[in-house]
Amino acid sequence: MGMASVSFAQENENAESVVQVPDKSEKEQPEKKLEKFTYKVQVDAPPKISQMLQENLKVCKWQHDAEMNDRQLRRMYRAAPAEVRELMETEGYYSPEVKTELLGEEGDRTVVIKVDPGKPVKVTDVRITFTGDVVGTKKKKGFAGEEGLKKGWKMPVGTVFRMEDWETAKLSLFKELSKVRYPRASIKHTQAVVDPENHSAQLEVEMDSGKEVRFGETIIIGLRRYSERVVQGLHPPKEGSVYDEDVLHRFQSRLLDSGYFNGADVVADLETGRDDIPVIVKVHENYQKHASVGIGYSTDTRERLSLSYENFNFIRQDWHLKSSAVVQDRQQTAKADVFLPENEDGFRDSFGVAYDRSDFRGLDTRTIGLNVRRAWGSPAFEQYVMLEYLNEHDRIEGAHGERPEALPVTYGFIKRHLDNRIAPRKGYQFEAQVGGAVEGMVTDESFVRGYLKGRFYLPVGQRGDIIVRGEAGAVFADDKKGVPATVMFRAGGDQSVRGYSYDSLGIRRGDAVVGGRYLAVGSLEYQHYFWDTWGLAVFVDAGNVADKWSDIDYAVGYGVGVRWRSPAGPVGVDLAYGEKTGNFHLHFSFGLTF
Repeated sequence: MGMASVSFAQENENAESVVQVPDKSEKEQPEKKLEKFTYKVQVDAPPKISQMLQENLKVCKWQHDAEMNDRQLRRMYRAAPAEVRELMETEGYYSPEVKTELLGEEGDRTVVIKVDPGKPVKVTDVRITFTGDVVGTKKKKGFAGEEGLKKGWKMPVGTVFRMEDWETAKLSLFKELSKVRYPRASIKHTQAVVDPENHSAQLEVEMDSGKEVRFGETIIIGLRRYSERVVQGLHPPKEGSVYDEDVLHRFQSRLLDSGYFNGADVVADLETGRDDIPVIVKVHENYQKHASVGIGYSTDTRERLSLSYENFNFIRQDWHLKSSAVVQDRQQTAKADVFLPENEDGFRDSFGVAYDRSDFRGLDTRTIGLNVRRAWGSPAFEQYVMLEYLNEHDRIEGAHGERPEALPVTYGFIKRHLDNRIAPRKGYQFEAQVGGAVEGMVTDESFVRGYLKGRFYLPVGQRGDIIVRGEAGAVFADDKKGVPATVMFRAGGDQSVRGYSYDSLGIRRGDAVVGGRYLAVGSLEYQHYFWDTWGLAVFVDAGNVADKWSDIDYAVGYGVGVRWRSPAGPVGVDLAYGEKTGNFHLHFSFGLTF
């Protein structure tokens, strides 16, 4: 019985076959010069095998070479059977039948290659052994344990023995072993014993985990403008905790997302040989101050001029000041927020002031607000609590104005599970809020407010996406007269019910449209990208506002749109028809708004 043994070690994990191309420099006998030498190659094999051979056989790859001649063609033709067998072995076929023919005359040749793959070689036995501290370990958080590593083997008994899959399986096991607790792991021995006659392969893998490794001290390099507490506040790996590659990656992401740095590299210094390895953090600091000006247009608020200013070392305290002023046709806003570095307990504190004036549908609202906020958690699940002071002056066409004030406290959370934060195709994001204010505590009227918002993404095939969006809100108060208008709800616009103007859906009061106690909005959209970055969408939206839940009269809008996947996020232009008004509206959106 014929046996083939193939052994692998860590040094040749990425071994590649070497293909010798025709040597056009060697001296040959003079031959007739053709104006254009051409030949055809016909490969008769199962589709996948045929494609693989046409992509890799020399006689196929050199088919259109300008310097090809009949002598070189005959040389490659003679070598083709052995080359086919070698390529077939990489796909798990060790006993194929190969027949070749060279038809026609010089200048009009056809190479015919017929291949019957036969039975593939399949894995019949797998032996995985470990040495080092991993021996006997059980499954723990983030770590599979010895038996879990074995069960996760990517090339189990019964699978076809493909060379590429064999290499991938070994590398996958090594990565799984070395990414948590054992970064100094190594591959001691691997071997694949192939029996072509019985179409079987026996696999052996031995890996040494080495000793368990833990994180040591954090060494920070590159700080000049900011203090070390900025880095420490972003939670570097805890000294004494077990090594985890993902912990390093998440910490590096937090450094880059903080805004203090435009470059960061986090590595564990394994070269020390210690069991408590230092974590080296190299940062490239961002500029302390940034200023920008922008112009734009929104179908909701018309022309826009914006100014922004940031300072990452506000009053020399490593505080991040973000301020902006936005002047639009129907709304003017100015605000400034100060964000403190995240503390060791994971809290991100901030405070700010804002002024907002808006004039929509006969309601002129001017609001001064102060806020103090504490947030914690990760981008995947963030929680926050906020205390606000709202002082409002409302002017209503055809009715008396109001001057309510309130001191509400709000708790909220945002849950995200997306395959891509910029242009998602699968997953969801969800936000919930509950808050309220008590009369007599700098508040004119007691109220409780709840709000829910969600967006769900479902891919349909390779190019289609379904997007489901919804909003719901409620305000409970004895008399809504003393509740600030910014607490109430209105609907309509790009991110609400398309087919209706921004905030045009609400409660009619005098000549104005004001907010209501209850909000309900739903949207269903299908997008299809005919090219990689360009697509079309169809959608239907429905929603409205009322002072009683039973009084909500849903306004329906539907239409079509164009989509562009820009590098900065999705861009959409929609033409929507509002059934209640009988009017068409053009809507424009940019980026992922939530």
